[in-house]
Amino acid sequence: MCNWRNLLVVTLTLMGGVYGAFAGPMIQDLDWSCVSPTYAIAGDFNGDGWDDIAIACHSCDSIFVGLNPTGTPCPVAWGDPKVFGLGDSPTALAWGLFGRGVGPYTKKIVAVTQYRPGWSAFTVTSSASLSALNAVTAIHVIVGDFNGDGSLDVAVLDPLGLKVTFPTGGIADIDLSDQNPGAPAFMAAGDFDRDADLDLVISSGTSLLFYENDGCGGFTRRLNIRVGLSLRGIAVGDFDGDADEDLAVVDPKFGALAIIRNDGCWNFTISAKIKMDKGPVFVLAFDCDRDGDLDLAVAEYDGNSVSMALNSGMGSFSIRHRFAVGKNPVGLDVGDFDRNGIPDLVIALHGGGPEGEGPAAQVIYNPCCATDDCTKQAPCCGEGTSAPASCGGS
Repeated sequence: MCNWRNLLVVTLTLMGGVYGAFAGPMIQDLDWSCVSPTYAIAGDFNGDGWDDIAIACHSCDSIFVGLNPTGTPCPVAWGDPKVFGLGDSPTALAWGLFGRGVGPYTKKIVAVTQYRPGWSAFTVTSSASLSALNAVTAIHVIVGDFNGDGSLDVAVLDPLGLKVTFPTGGIADIDLSDQNPGAPAFMAAGDFDRDADLDLVISSGTSLLFYENDGCGGFTRRLNIRVGLSLRGIAVGDFDGDADEDLAVVDPKFGALAIIRNDGCWNFTISAKIKMDKGPVFVLAFDCDRDGDLDLAVAEYDGNSVSMALNSGMGSFSIRHRFAVGKNPVGLDVGDFDRNGIPDLVIALHGGGPEGEGPAAQVIYNPCCATDDCTKQAPCCGEGTSAPASCGGS
């Protein structure tokens, strides 16, 4: 079990956006002794109405959960993280509301581990324990109702066993071995054919592998799309407003962010490739500037930076902001940690954690917002400018 210390450093870093006049946001260090962070998720894990943070700590076999103290202005005064020991190295996280039938339903964090492949689903008021996976290893996990029974299922990507397995039961494994998949790295769910069932897409070597859901959790390979050289993170969302779910995928070897337009009926087009030569490994879709269009945040591992590709409408993206962050950003998620109605980012930093090696994670407050709706001032952009906990009017 690793030792960790209660030290939270707030950095008030004013960084102008390199692609235009933009007062940089506040970037807050979370100096938790989480060794080799690999993944970050955000959400209201304890049901108090405020978004929390969970970090997978690969090399101390633990999940660190920072519970939001609530009611505090930006920056949030994060306290000691709760530590959930797993006894093996976690690689990825997800979370959701688990239950069946009329309930009760419970918010749980889901983790998968690498060497003695296992999975865990736990609440922040309980302890965590591993259940063995029928897998060679596990590098990614997502949750969703894949068989249409109204309950969340867990899907785990096993790149060495060349399969996707569903440990919650009732869904057959997806065999990837006949697809010449290269190196499966990441998966995402989306209703790509608008039939109300969650389909799957997997980044694997040069290609995206698409699997169609028959509505009962039976998956059939639909198509492969060759996109790059060594694909990693995927984001799914309707980028162009046509009600079909599009995709973005990053390729650190080729040095690009690719935008994949869904034309409907399982027809996809690579609509753009945006140069990103600092090792892009993770991409996240959310409406950063709150204009109604989904934007993209990209973690660039080698460049120690997070870039914002803003959507100008109809799925046309351009890099507008780039933020210098800690060492080796490897994962991103979005939450409104100060509950001011403006999205914030949390970043897992694979090169940080232990004392002297930089923060394990960072929070970027309001990364695309130049003016707060409540105060009409730049939110969290400099010393002495804090967003209020609530708005007293327009």
